[in-house]
Amino acid sequence: MDKLLIIADDFTGALDTGIQFTKMGIRAKIVTDYQYDFQNLKEEYQLLVVNTDSRPLSSEEAYNRVYHLAVNARKAGFEYVYKKTDSGLRGNIGAEIKAVMDAYEEDTAYCIPALPSLNRITRKGVQYIDGIPVQESVFGKDPFEPVCKSDVADVIHIQNDISVEKVPTFSYEQVVWERKEPTVFLFDAETDHDMYRIAGRLKEHTNYHVCAGCAGFAAAYEVLLDFERGNPHYMQLSDRLLVLCGSVNEITVKQLVYARKHGFGAGRLQNGQKLDPAYRESEAGKEFLDQIYKEICLSERFLIDTLDETGKESAREYAARRNLNSSQVRFGIADTLGWIAAGMIERGWNGTLCMTGGDTLMGFMRLTGVTELVPVCEIGKGAVLSAMWWHNQRIQVISKSGGFGEEDIFEKMYDMVSDQDSIYLKHTFMRNKETIMNRGNIRNEKMDGLF
Repeated sequence: MDKLLIIADDFTGALDTGIQFTKMGIRAKIVTDYQYDFQNLKEEYQLLVVNTDSRPLSSEEAYNRVYHLAVNARKAGFEYVYKKTDSGLRGNIGAEIKAVMDAYEEDTAYCIPALPSLNRITRKGVQYIDGIPVQESVFGKDPFEPVCKSDVADVIHIQNDISVEKVPTFSYEQVVWERKEPTVFLFDAETDHDMYRIAGRLKEHTNYHVCAGCAGFAAAYEVLLDFERGNPHYMQLSDRLLVLCGSVNEITVKQLVYARKHGFGAGRLQNGQKLDPAYRESEAGKEFLDQIYKEICLSERFLIDTLDETGKESAREYAARRNLNSSQVRFGIADTLGWIAAGMIERGWNGTLCMTGGDTLMGFMRLTGVTELVPVCEIGKGAVLSAMWWHNQRIQVISKSGGFGEEDIFEKMYDMVSDQDSIYLKHTFMRNKETIMNRGNIRNEKMDGLF
């Protein structure tokens, strides 16, 4: 039985990729412990997605974390690895691909970084976001990891000097696979059809033990590996949605503005609330949680963001005044939003959480000690609904990357989780059901539990 390990450098990336398999009826588990004990994985799971949370690390730290995970996976019988990379080329891409190659003692890897469904394509080795080279896009303005190069080979070579062989779309059938030196084959791709063409060529000519790319190529793994398919996990309807937003991406800002104009109750954290850990332990902090709880109980849709207030001291200025570095800012905000989520659940709130920004959901999981969850379904582009257990309670949570999604995505989230008769809900379930039934391998048992 084929077993695939997916290694992602942030949490939303792990979910974005894992959900591609869930949509095909393949059970996937997401874990946040990069020192995961593979003996704990039940046999029913052929697919494990591990978030190493290594995007903000130095290249050396990222290499070591990914290398040791891959070594342990190989010992546990995982013959295939997909190194999930960011479609915006953020993170330690070169170091982490090399780490997997070294762990698996492979001289070749196959990199397919495009995500055509979101108009993120690779042409002549250059990554484009909506027709713009990634360096010139919103990813070049990322406050924590601004992308400084658009050529994927250049990005890889920032951290190692491995040979990169670019493969244009018109040359898939003319690739010379044999190489005298370690090589990363970098594939252009502009459509989902290109993904399946690449998968077909890899299956015909290579062992494809080590591949890399974003969620776009994940679905094409059905060509490469033989997975058992069964009932997907279930979604629970709920009449409340709480959005906790740690992203300042321009795309997310537009989504927040839209939500406020279309009936969402809203709050905004002040700098001290966002970035002072002592606030979370203070009486003022407890009173703040009590007040938020009262507000969200009176509103079916509520959002809390961390954007700067016009005309007031910015978070960056506050951090400079308090001598906080970028990591303290980044993870301080995530931990505060996680603290809010946990506080609402402990006070009895029972609805669906939405956490925006790659670090935000991790803040909640760090605080609660939860290390595992399962993807359930996809809600629009770049948003994944998952389930986890905490305090003997099933928690339903949606994660959304800051750079993904349509302007009305928060409204769609609410419609899906609250309205049993909504078109969006029916479409999602029917798509999953039809995908699985077409495989002819439906199990009839009732899903009574989560795992």
